[in-house]
Amino acid sequence: MKHNAERRDAEVLNFVTTSESYTIFVHPDIRLDVARCQNKHVPEHQAGYLWIQALQGHFVLHQCLATGKPGPWKVIFEIAPIHFSSSFYSWVDDEFERLLARWEELPPLPEQKGSSEPLDNTPDGE
Repeated sequence: MKHNAERRDAEVLNFVTTSESYTIFVHPDIRLDVARCQNKHVPEHQAGYLWIQALQGHFVLHQCLATGKPGPWKVIFEIAPIHFSSSFYSWVDDEFERLLARWEELPPLPEQKGSSEPLDNTPDGE
């Protein structure tokens, strides 16, 4: 199925479950109201993945497991079908490993300038 994939880099702050809902809060102010979620394991990766259908769209979350203890969960891709299909979530679920390999070929996000860069506060002429 044709779809668009965009890289994301946003850290999950909290997973909240109740008897009525499953919500993921993402930094800085994103809320994902989960409709369906599937844990995914890719044998050659030292990572955990979640394939999510939320009211806000479709997302891939990633957790690094390579350091011996789990790292933070991060939203790494947003996936949008070109045309609506009720089977899109299931199709991606079935093809996840193959599609993940394609999505990982997307160019990286541009580096964001951190606040640790020195500021030049000197007046002109000094």
